[in-house]
Amino acid sequence: MDGLWGFILLIGFVHVRGAMRSLIARSILVILGGTMIAMALITIFSPEVGNRFLPPVELGNAALSTMIRTYAGFWLGCGYLTIRFVYSSSKVQIGSVLLYIFGCMIIGRIASIFFDGYNSHSLISLGLGIILFLSLYTVHQLRKNQLDYNL
Repeated sequence: MDGLWGFILLIGFVHVRGAMRSLIARSILVILGGTMIAMALITIFSPEVGNRFLPPVELGNAALSTMIRTYAGFWLGCGYLTIRFVYSSSKVQIGSVLLYIFGCMIIGRIASIFFDGYNSHSLISLGLGIILFLSLYTVHQLRKNQLDYNL
């Protein structure tokens, strides 16, 4: 059996070009998507914005903390869509992609208001984000009802 290892490795490298490469790529996407989700959730829901994923700096500015939590919501949405892309066999519409990203950014904004307090800028941007999300949802539902699935 020891003399066959060269042949086994050669056959293994040949198969990397086919289904094995797809399995490796999908595994990497799931691992990176899960890492993005974990990093974003820790950043959004930790009381202090400066955690192990950010440089150890003191963030006294509430506007900067708000922006970091909102950006973490963007990472949460992208991580979720990365994992969803791996397991989905259908084409994902741009409207649904935007809905997930903006929905997760709104979660980050709400967590920022909870942990860092609120000011007029944070309330206005939260309100505009919710209006944008609801508008996207409405248009997405209207288009979804008009699609013909009998192609």
